Amino acid sequence: MSKIVVKSIEQNVNFLKTDSVEGGYKLYPVRYSTIKGNSLVESCSKNSYVPKAYMEAAMVAIIEAMENHLLNGHSIELPDFGIFSISCESTVAKTPSEAGVGQLKGLKINFRPSTTLKTKLENVDVELDGVWKCLDLTAENKVYERVTNASNDGVELPDGEGDEVVNPDGPSNGDNGGNGGGGFAG
Repeated sequence: MSKIVVKSIEQNVNFLKTDSVEGGYKLYPVRYSTIKGNSLVESCSKNSYVPKAYMEAAMVAIIEAMENHLLNGHSIELPDFGIFSISCESTVAKTPSEAGVGQLKGLKINFRPSTTLKTKLENVDVELDGVWKCLDLTAENKVYERVTNASNDGVELPDGEGDEVVNPDGPSNGDNGGNGGGGFAG
């Protein structure tokens, strides 16, 4: 069975964007690494018994084809995985004369997982690897201290018995919970 480890990290959760600082705890997945293309090719080759050179050539061709189709307005469906598509970020035009390409703020690549992948995600085992308190929510470079850990079932650690104080390369004050927590050490 698959398993995702998460950490609960105190963040500034001032949704009204006022000058006040309000702390709240949000979950972030622990990310161990980024799997590079060569490692993915190696894994696919071993799991399929297709020679690595053939797998590498196929992956390059698939990526080039996906890129070409996406950048020319098509959606790409990978069976039992999901659909990739392009969307627009734009301003709102109030009149037809204001409408046009000038509204465009940027293009984004979207991914919509398949029903199969969503079902697998619902069945992933999730484990908590501690709760981390921010020592100063107003600081530009946040410093965190572990106040609970997974082995004590959320019981607060006595002063002086927490884990090391860390300055994670992860969630920032303005993070809205999307992909934050990438480099959180601990």
